[in-house]
Amino acid sequence: MKRLVLFRVLLSMGAARMAQAEEIKLGYVDLQRALEETEDGRKARASLKKDFDAKQKELDERQDELKKSIDDLDKKRTLLSTDLQRSKEAEIQKKMQEAQQILMRHQQELAGKEASALQPIVDRMQRIIFKMSQAENFTMVFDKKQSGVVFAKPHLDLTNELIRRFNGGEEAGKSGPPKGQATPAAPAKKK
Repeated sequence: MKRLVLFRVLLSMGAARMAQAEEIKLGYVDLQRALEETEDGRKARASLKKDFDAKQKELDERQDELKKSIDDLDKKRTLLSTDLQRSKEAEIQKKMQEAQQILMRHQQELAGKEASALQPIVDRMQRIIFKMSQAENFTMVFDKKQSGVVFAKPHLDLTNELIRRFNGGEEAGKSGPPKGQATPAAPAKKK
């Protein structure tokens, strides 16, 4: 009997504390979609695509050159001495390694350019999200893709409002994330 009374007292104390607790209000944004649908994001992506296409063209030309060299060696293989065949194979192998190094260098360059082009946009979005969160008393706002949100009710999606405010010029000319807020991870690149 004493245990039952103690359990009821603890339960009522817990209920009282929960009633006093702050109301939790959650929201989410799709930063990837926002980057694709804001004017600045589209401009940055177009510029990045232009760089990517130029580098891809260079890689395609090298690949075509390698393919011609391999086809040429295959056609002439029976006419060439063993030493000359090995020499040509070594030359082709060297060209393949150079192409691989160029590919890796291009990937690093493009990743760096993407980060420097998109980070100011993401920082500005973060400042807008912070203002929206303060004004509407959100406890937490998640990035839909980064947080692993599997389901959320559509009325919790703040992405359209973020895009509207961003394209409207809110927080333009300011730099860095809002004070006291963690900088979000850069969105996954999309090619």
